[in-house]
Parts: sequence; C-alpha cells; structure tokens
Amino acid sequence: MEDVVEKTFEMAFLIEDLREIWRKTAPFHKLNDEEKKQVLTIIGNIKQNCDLLSEKVSK
Repeated sequence: MEDVVEKTFEMAFLIEDLREIWRKTAPFHKLNDEEKKQVLTIIGNIKQNCDLLSEKVSK
C-alpha cells in the first residue's frame, strides 16, 4: 500500500500544478496552446493514478 500513498501525494502535487495554471490565467482562464497541453497532461496523469489507486485498493 506504500505506493498507493505515494500516488496520492503525486496527485495532490498535480492538482496544485493545475491550480497554479488557473491562478496564472485568472480572471478569464484563457489558455494558450502550451497551457492547454499542460492541463491535458496533468489531467491524464491524475486519471492514470486514480485508475491505479482504484485497482490497488479493490484487491
């Protein structure tokens, strides 16, 4: 279960990275191409970690 905890912290850091993008682009949150790419990458990594957590916990 140690890796589950590690992945949880990793997701927390990813969410903080996402939050920083929203803060940087406030108040209208218009994303340029690089920011869009970063957001999609972050979301993909969070999804991947969520899937892994679900798999590990349900065993």
